[in-house]
Amino acid sequence: MNERSFITTIAVYIMENIQQQLLQARRNLILDAAIEVIAEKGFQRTTIKEIAKKAEVADGTIYNYFKNKDALFMSIIDRLIEAEVDELAEAAEEQPKPSDFVGQFIQNRMDDVEQNLSVLKAILPETMSNSELGQSVYEQIYGPAFQIGEAYFRQLVENDEIESIDPVIAGRLFASVPMGIMLFRLMGDEHVAENWSAYSEAVSQFISQAFNLPK
Repeated sequence: MNERSFITTIAVYIMENIQQQLLQARRNLILDAAIEVIAEKGFQRTTIKEIAKKAEVADGTIYNYFKNKDALFMSIIDRLIEAEVDELAEAAEEQPKPSDFVGQFIQNRMDDVEQNLSVLKAILPETMSNSELGQSVYEQIYGPAFQIGEAYFRQLVENDEIESIDPVIAGRLFASVPMGIMLFRLMGDEHVAENWSAYSEAVSQFISQAFNLPK
């Protein structure tokens, strides 16, 4: 490759990279707008037109990034649990001290709920009332997340760090406690809302004791 060809190749690579960054930025802008509108109006009452207006883009631009409103909905949930999936994957790979991981993981999830409370109130009922959409959410988002959690617990069992338990059951039990507290919060439980930090610590302690995690 001569010098001119090399420079051309680098230039093309840089331009393609910039283009990808711009596309991702526009996609994130649309998601941010969708979250804001859905949190205010609810999923069913939100229209693509309203999302486009909030994002300051043409209606048709939305469809360049998302096939339909359901696809947009899936992307919102994917974003909401992205940090959770990343933390589980990192724990499965690096195997941190179980009690330390659980404490930090639960704290992060409780913080996520606090930060995204309004949008969670808007979208979670939709996953339960719309069976087809709920199944898609489970298969494409929660199912893979559970598999990562199962891998983490399988390694804990194999390393004799916790008592023998089916990792499939363990992964779901692990998720059920913070999810249950989250549902109480979303349904308006005043005690949970007023003592959110205390519940975060209590959930961590409960899970650590339930799985008999080494300190």
